Amino acid sequence: MATISAMTAAADPGGWRDEDPATNNASIRGPGERAAPTPAPTRDPQERLGTGYRELSLSRSATRADSVRSKRQPDWLATCQTETQQSQDANGLVQDENLCELPAGFHLRGDAAAAWARLSARYQQQFGDLPCMTDGYRSLDAQRRLYSSKPGLAATPGTSNHGWGVAVDLCGGVERFGAREHEWMLDNANRFGWINPTWARPSGSRPEPWHWEYTDRLTQEDAS
Repeated sequence: MATISAMTAAADPGGWRDEDPATNNASIRGPGERAAPTPAPTRDPQERLGTGYRELSLSRSATRADSVRSKRQPDWLATCQTETQQSQDANGLVQDENLCELPAGFHLRGDAAAAWARLSARYQQQFGDLPCMTDGYRSLDAQRRLYSSKPGLAATPGTSNHGWGVAVDLCGGVERFGAREHEWMLDNANRFGWINPTWARPSGSRPEPWHWEYTDRLTQEDAS
């Protein structure tokens, strides 16, 4: 029994029929003609590179993300432990590794320092200078010395939030109620976790416009 190809060749001895598997269309080619090569399917260059390309892309994306973060984080903060912390040390006896040194030479707990860096950057955008600071973390000995010289102003040694590394005393206008720097801080500092506590307000038990404390209870954190 003759096959279909043989029957076709007999009916048309002058050529051969080529079947296009993609379209089921047949074409006639004459004696001595070679069938046209079937073009290779077009593929995305990225697809041809396969897993290697995808891994390279992910690596580059991670590098770009790290670069953005590094640009937004000041150098002095890079070695600090900035994750949320709960102090395990006694007030005024916080270990050095749990403290972060600020450019002005004062110290804060790592997470408080990270929030302070973001607040300081926004303050600088507004006023052109970083916030002026006169005090940060206080050791127990420093609290005792301050209390002996200013007993009516300083907290009892071992109870001050300065002793936890989460309080600062500020200057440059922030230390005056009604000054535009102080008003700006009242409007914006809580976005970064910093507050002028109720007792330090004009109607508080001990008004201290210069005193600001860090709390991890952010009302509207702005990490940009």
